[in-house]
Amino acid sequence: MSDNHEWDSFATNLAALLYRSPDTTILILDVGERFLDFSKSGDCLVVNVCDDLSEFGRRYLRDAGWRAPESGESTWRCGIWEPEPTDYRTIALAMVEVLRQGFSVTSPMDVHLDGWVDGDPDCELPLGQLRASDLPPAVGEIQALLSIAEMLLSDHWWLVTAVRYSLQNPAESHHFGPWRGFLSALGEPYFGGLGVLAQFDWKQDPDQVRDMLQRLPSHPGGLSWEWYPGFAATTADWHSGDSTVAFLDRVAEHCRALGFALVSFDTDSDDYAVTFLPIRQVERLSVLTAEAGRRVRALPFHR
Repeated sequence: MSDNHEWDSFATNLAALLYRSPDTTILILDVGERFLDFSKSGDCLVVNVCDDLSEFGRRYLRDAGWRAPESGESTWRCGIWEPEPTDYRTIALAMVEVLRQGFSVTSPMDVHLDGWVDGDPDCELPLGQLRASDLPPAVGEIQALLSIAEMLLSDHWWLVTAVRYSLQNPAESHHFGPWRGFLSALGEPYFGGLGVLAQFDWKQDPDQVRDMLQRLPSHPGGLSWEWYPGFAATTADWHSGDSTVAFLDRVAEHCRALGFALVSFDTDSDDYAVTFLPIRQVERLSVLTAEAGRRVRALPFHR
């Protein structure tokens, strides 16, 4: 019989996979004739569970507010509109409970996995992430990178498993090495990242950079942008690269007054990878980044 640690790991990996997977993802977990499935569509996550359940399983879903099968149907159904990161963790834990108590599954290894992205036959879901507990222990550079990920994902620690899988699984690893793979895993959601870092070109329009910064989960709640229209008017005729540097410096000055730093990670290129971080954590971040053989610096660029 599988222990709780294996099921906890499976739930964590399932939550991370669901969160990171593209829209129109279909994921099916089955054990023989019994199954449960997930479908992402736009702003909604829909979960179906077949009615071949123990009495405990039916009572568990009923008490959680799931819609019971109606006439001619054979599945329980739950829809979550505009799911937050914690919703993925919550539904993954609930479905592990269904597998264990509703389907009487003794081990995650007994669960068959299948999934795809509708409309994108070239996009392959990293189903192996659900077996990420099989990965070797992280050491050296990888261990340092995962420690950074834990710091940046402290509110949603379970997402670190997605970063670990992308760094340690040969099929997922970045062709430019672990550091670029790390930046990609935490970068823009459009490119499959977790949206923890804002990534943009050195001469990106400040309007677009501002939008990226405002979407970051780490964006300080009290950070005002009332100054921005005046800045945009003043720098309208500047070279785009100069206005981007000046913009980032100005943002850094404003967030420092709130106890936050705007930090920029070394990218080995002319693009940026930045995020907000409490000032008290900058020194620790610098140490971990150095352990990975890289550099991070708190802005502004010019003192």
